[in-house]
Amino acid sequence: MHDPIKKSLVVPLSPDEAFTLFTANMDTWWPTKTFSVFGEKAKIAFPDHKGGDIIETGENGEVDVWGTLIAYDPGVFLSFTWHPGRPASEATVVTVTFTQTEDGTRCDLTHGGFDILGDTADAVSTSYLTGWDMVLGCYASAVKITTLA
Repeated sequence: MHDPIKKSLVVPLSPDEAFTLFTANMDTWWPTKTFSVFGEKAKIAFPDHKGGDIIETGENGEVDVWGTLIAYDPGVFLSFTWHPGRPASEATVVTVTFTQTEDGTRCDLTHGGFDILGDTADAVSTSYLTGWDMVLGCYASAVKITTLA
């Protein structure tokens, strides 16, 4: 059994703003150069409803479904299956919660379910330990360059 990966950061945004940046504006901060199926010019679309797919579209129109939104409470939490570049049968699960703090919003990301990957579970979960740090670093950087309303 593999323990879930847990990452947290605090951003100087309200929970609603932090949630919107993570979801509706994912395409503005996600590091497609290093973390995508189709490369730096790919576009990322995050759904706004349970059951919707997270989709990467490549420069030539090719499409890869990264996962499906399985829980969605705007400004509070979301959960989705996660399998970029892999079949849906190998999906892990990511959950992100958004909690108001004195300094803004604490975003807690948990990524688990790696056992479904069998022999590759260790390698994949290990890659996500540093991968999520890099991705969340890009998210935090986007907060600094985003003009808040």
